[in-house]
Amino acid sequence: FIFIYKTDSEFVYDNSLTLRRYAMITAKMSLADIVKQYPQTIPYLNNLHLDYCCGGHMPLDESFTDGSIDLTSLINELNNIASQPVPQNKESVESIEDFEKLSVNEMLDNLEATHHVTEREMMEQIEKLLNKILIVHYQHHGAELTKIHNLFARMKAELEEHFAKEERLIFPLMRSNHHPDKETLELISELEGEHVDVGDMIKEMQELTNNFQVPADTCVTYANTFKLMKDFVEDIFVHVFKENSITFPEYAEQ
Repeated sequence: FIFIYKTDSEFVYDNSLTLRRYAMITAKMSLADIVKQYPQTIPYLNNLHLDYCCGGHMPLDESFTDGSIDLTSLINELNNIASQPVPQNKESVESIEDFEKLSVNEMLDNLEATHHVTEREMMEQIEKLLNKILIVHYQHHGAELTKIHNLFARMKAELEEHFAKEERLIFPLMRSNHHPDKETLELISELEGEHVDVGDMIKEMQELTNNFQVPADTCVTYANTFKLMKDFVEDIFVHVFKENSITFPEYAEQ
């Protein structure tokens, strides 16, 4: 017997008699708002290939007007996931929830120590693996792999320059100027523009790889390369979300 009771205060009791929040996601919320309040929805949004980091700032009812997404089903499923007592992706949830509790300076330190380090390492691995499968599978998959190889090289260069700009120029300015000035805010706006550019390259990469689907006639290395690329993209999404939707707005409010 499972007892579920919704109270006026938007909380429920589940069968363990644990009080937990009842999700209230509406069509007037943006994907960025939803992820900020309910980070456990990230895996579901990733599976749908929905952009919650760069292009996720419009209300849902304004974002899906072309009929590509059944808005009612989307909202129902998001509410279902958000109201679950056990997160579907505990690591991502804890990462964002803990991140929101930090000061701006601590956020900047955390971004450099986690995503910057991890993504640099992943880019080095992916670059080597892409070169390897390009040579091995050139006869049958050379056309698509050449495009993927070229696009990833451009993305890697853009991100390396972007990380250097953050670490050596803009993050130090943010740390030293606790009350934002016009120059620093304009530089942050440049970073957000660069995030959009990388987001566009990621969408192109997803199209070229059919969302990282591995061809049936390829090898384990090919599969491992696409798996690593998918993990890399998902880490970028969380990374950019933390900057665009948490760190930069928090800094601007100071």
